[in-house]
Amino acid sequence: MSPRIVIDSISDEEVQFLTSRIAASEDRQRVTSTVTLGRASDEDEGDVQELVELFEEEVIDLTGHELEHGPHGQLHEGELPIEKYRDPRSGAQFSRGDLIQVRNVELGTYEIEFVQIRIIARDRHGHYKIRGLPFVRTRMLRGKLLRKVNEICMLLHIQRRDNGEELPAVLVDVIPTSIVKRRELVITNAVYPEHCYNATSLGFNVGDEQMQQRRAEIHGYLVCRWKFTIYFTMQHQSRATRPEEEVLERVQLDDVPSSRYRVSDERLCNQWRGGRTKGGSWPPRGSGIIDLDSRLNTTRSSSNRRKEQKYTFFDSFSGAGGVSRGAQSSGFKVQYAMSIDEFIRDTRDRLMRVDVLHLSPPCQYFSPAHTRESVHDETNIFALFGCRELINKLRPRLVTLEQTFGITHERHHQYLRGLIGDYTQLGYSVRWKVVRLCTWGLAQDRKRLIILAAAPGEKLPPFPKPTHSENGTGGLQPFTTIRKAIGSIRVGDDLHNLDTVKYYRPRRAPLDPNRLAGTITTGGSEVYYPDGTRDFTLREYACIQGFPKCHKFIGTKTSIRRQIGNAFPSNTIRVLYRHLEDWLLQQDRMTRYQPITDEVLIVDNSDNDNSDNDNSDEYLRWHTSPGVPSSPEMDEDVMEIDCPQERFRNNLHRGSSFVDLT
Repeated sequence: MSPRIVIDSISDEEVQFLTSRIAASEDRQRVTSTVTLGRASDEDEGDVQELVELFEEEVIDLTGHELEHGPHGQLHEGELPIEKYRDPRSGAQFSRGDLIQVRNVELGTYEIEFVQIRIIARDRHGHYKIRGLPFVRTRMLRGKLLRKVNEICMLLHIQRRDNGEELPAVLVDVIPTSIVKRRELVITNAVYPEHCYNATSLGFNVGDEQMQQRRAEIHGYLVCRWKFTIYFTMQHQSRATRPEEEVLERVQLDDVPSSRYRVSDERLCNQWRGGRTKGGSWPPRGSGIIDLDSRLNTTRSSSNRRKEQKYTFFDSFSGAGGVSRGAQSSGFKVQYAMSIDEFIRDTRDRLMRVDVLHLSPPCQYFSPAHTRESVHDETNIFALFGCRELINKLRPRLVTLEQTFGITHERHHQYLRGLIGDYTQLGYSVRWKVVRLCTWGLAQDRKRLIILAAAPGEKLPPFPKPTHSENGTGGLQPFTTIRKAIGSIRVGDDLHNLDTVKYYRPRRAPLDPNRLAGTITTGGSEVYYPDGTRDFTLREYACIQGFPKCHKFIGTKTSIRRQIGNAFPSNTIRVLYRHLEDWLLQQDRMTRYQPITDEVLIVDNSDNDNSDNDNSDEYLRWHTSPGVPSSPEMDEDVMEIDCPQERFRNNLHRGSSFVDLT
């Protein structure tokens, strides 16, 4: 007896898959997506408030679409899976796993040209449904990937729930009349041009170059080396989703179905940077490079890190040293901290390698506060794209970059796409998102674009999970408040001069010290002492910007304020780089150095970062001008946490590119 299939009464439109809806007409059928551009209000330098397009991709409306995740994958209610489909027009037969060329199919802003079949189903009306993963030619990514003939990229839309759970990637529906033909697909993790199409071998060597390319595009095999993933989070009280993170990642070894097209990570690493030292390349041993040929690296068990071994770090555009400070406190060896033009000039003919590189190119041109042309605009743009030469010279395993989120605005899309393209041209996988830094412990409601990149042969790390939330829910710490950030500062502390600070008479409107501060800028902006009597001192500005109280600055009052405002907060860098060190150790299958009992020395390991003492009972002493009463509820004693007096050398010695922060 055949199994009985119970089908609920639902409309045709409800049967359609996720973002795709079919609009049929007599002469044309077209798969389209419901699209609304996503915008979000935000605050950045200069207290600018405006609606911001976080990414160029769209908000997708999921209203009316429900998924059934059964053993056959993403089937809709009332659909029956089948193994094959035969086209009645051509007689061609299609199976799951086939790559088909399609027409009139779109997903968001992308026109889909190829689909790899994952689902073949028949609905209650006897109509066939073909559903699969979309692919686009690399030229459709508008500069994020190089335009190469017959090179394609997988396009994945993935929805995240509030709890972080990820749903399966969005598949697109293809109606049978949209199928053009089957195409041959090669999936490989090899670096271009290995396995790329060859016109001569395909017999397309007749005619001019443009004709050869056209014939190859119509008849030649297709090569996929990249996956472009866009992550969405469902909005509250809405079925619409907004892009929150994007990833352009090389196909990994495990994703390659045929051994013929697989390349070991060790080989890719050797080709790109000559190998790597597991556990970190400091201190140097010989050449500092270990050959990781897969034939010699057969063990997969973990091993202990050497004593004093660390991953090396290069801080470019180092400024006041906020990134160096945060990386050092995370266990990295800060090997270089200087301007990139000086470094490239002084080391032009030398082989240089570091484990991790950080880039903080000037951001003023891309800032939302930048509304008028400046004489420095062109220099700032050139600095952004000068990063590629530094990456090519150092060939780091991982790269981090921070920029103003203004570069994600529509008017700057060409620069963001070009920046991503610089990474991918060198074979780096790239992940980027706008991060609210208060979720990593900063005492400001400040947002920055953060980019993570991984070299060929390296796996791309995810972003660190939030460490803080507004109310400390979900096991997280509460946001770092103004009170907590500056609570341990005392009269007489370095850069805490109450005699030279600006006072307000009458006092300004008081601010709540138990909240986040506004964005610190190079000019101080509208951020002032919470009781409204005065400006913050330089030390208070620095602590709100995430610097520990022991961090030393060099320069005039104006230059120090500029250094603080331009800095990438060191306490958020510490969260990021602790995460990256853990990631590298995991990938290297290394454990931290474990001293023997006789070597153990017990020391006071108190955390000296004022902005991250979230479990302390510190209270803020309100320093006001003579004759101005302090807030009575704030007049309690303050617990002060001292730290070793470390000095950061901002003024590098001429002829030396080495900075030791200890």
